[in-house]
Amino acid sequence: MVSEGPSSAGFRASDLLALSPPERRLLQWLMRRGSGSVREAAERFEVPEEEAGSQLDALEKQGFVVAEVAAGPKSYRPKFGRSRTGRKPPSGIWGKLEGS
Repeated sequence: MVSEGPSSAGFRASDLLALSPPERRLLQWLMRRGSGSVREAAERFEVPEEEAGSQLDALEKQGFVVAEVAAGPKSYRPKFGRSRTGRKPPSGIWGKLEGS
């Protein structure tokens, strides 16, 4: 299950596990390429453009990709989320460990 549902925060690597296999392959492809259009995705995965567009739209609604419109066709790029920050160790931990 995706950690927080639709979000503008992007995705974490663990979110890939909650995606359907076609969505996961598509997102991983975008991660390697940096960005891609509906046509490029359709050609890469040998699916109709409508299907590739639907998958990209679904990933966009989940906050996993961002659509960019420039002079050419609409392009999608992955939107990476922030990793959890490490916790600060409890105060005095090093002194307690040295006493062991």
